[in-house]
Amino acid sequence: MTKSKATVTGLVFVLATVVGIVLLLANKPKPPKKPIQITVPLVQAILPEPEAHRFSVESYGVVQPRTETTLVSEVAGLVESVSDKFYAGGYFSKGETLLKIDPTDYEVAVEQAKARLISAKAQYAQEKARAEQAQKEWDLSGRSRNKAPALALREPFLLEAEANVQSAQADLKKAEQKLGRTVIRAPYDGMVKEKRADVGQFVSMGTALGVTFAVDYAEVRLPLTDDDLAFIITPNWNTDVKIDKPLVELEANYAGETITWRATLERMEGVVDQTSRVHYAVARIDDPYGIKSPEKQYKPLKVGTFVTANIEGIELTDVIKIPRDAFRDLDKVVVADASRELHIRELDIIRSEADYVYVRQGLQQGDQVVLTNIESPVQGMKLRIEGEPEPELEVDSGEALAKNVDPTQPRQ
Repeated sequence: MTKSKATVTGLVFVLATVVGIVLLLANKPKPPKKPIQITVPLVQAILPEPEAHRFSVESYGVVQPRTETTLVSEVAGLVESVSDKFYAGGYFSKGETLLKIDPTDYEVAVEQAKARLISAKAQYAQEKARAEQAQKEWDLSGRSRNKAPALALREPFLLEAEANVQSAQADLKKAEQKLGRTVIRAPYDGMVKEKRADVGQFVSMGTALGVTFAVDYAEVRLPLTDDDLAFIITPNWNTDVKIDKPLVELEANYAGETITWRATLERMEGVVDQTSRVHYAVARIDDPYGIKSPEKQYKPLKVGTFVTANIEGIELTDVIKIPRDAFRDLDKVVVADASRELHIRELDIIRSEADYVYVRQGLQQGDQVVLTNIESPVQGMKLRIEGEPEPELEVDSGEALAKNVDPTQPRQ
């Protein structure tokens, strides 16, 4: 009996101890809850506005002369003299003498042709007189001249004499022509590209004497894609309607500095390149060497120069200009809407260039295009625009743990 009482007493004590501990824990004051402050990502953004924009199309090409000529000797002989302007880079005017070939043989040929012509004319005069005498004699017979034989009137002899005169005249003209070709004259205002003959050199018919090119204007062939053609006004060769030719700015390095020249888009070539599938436009620049320019410091645009061409294009209104770096994909950008929440917008792109992309649709009222790169953008996440105050977002710690929100990271 004593042992049973002791057991009961022990159990009661243990139970009372457990109840006391439970009561103490239940009445323990809870620690105060501290709000968690979430830092909103700071980004750079721009507010694009629709505006009118004139496009330009960039292309590349090499300056070429509008006319290049290989001077060829049409007669054989010794080069007697050469102009002091006949050297690579020498400028000459139209009609100016560049070379002379020894004319002695051709002067003799002219004199011989003149002598043959005089002889032929004398024979013709004699035959004409004989023909007239024969006609008079036939008339004295009382018969009709229409019934007279041709030989009786000496008509064949007269025709032969007349033909000999014409042949002699042709020989004289040919001899004078060859004599004239001993003097090589400039066919246009131009410049010498290559010199291939000099004094004392014997040249035969067909020998190349040099290469020249015209300098009144030069041309540049500019390759353009189908997309490029949509943004420029192309010259049309199939109409008489005159339009203002698009301006072209040519740019190249000269003497250590970047120089620009003004040109115009002159025409389109009539074929498409079968290999590259591009169209070719031709730009024209007047007086590329500045020969007629009053500016003493004019920088020449030399033939063979590789140039960058900016062609004046069409103007469109309500165009939005966005830096190319803002695009995460070919046609998508990250924006902060009016509530400063992140969204990814797909845009209707008009034209892409090296630095900017031009769009027409896709942005909503109040959208600002984010320029800062966000590694893992999530639709709806809060953003803070640079230059704006930072909003403080307080989240209960229990709620944050229940939602598996990392208090140190932005809400995803």
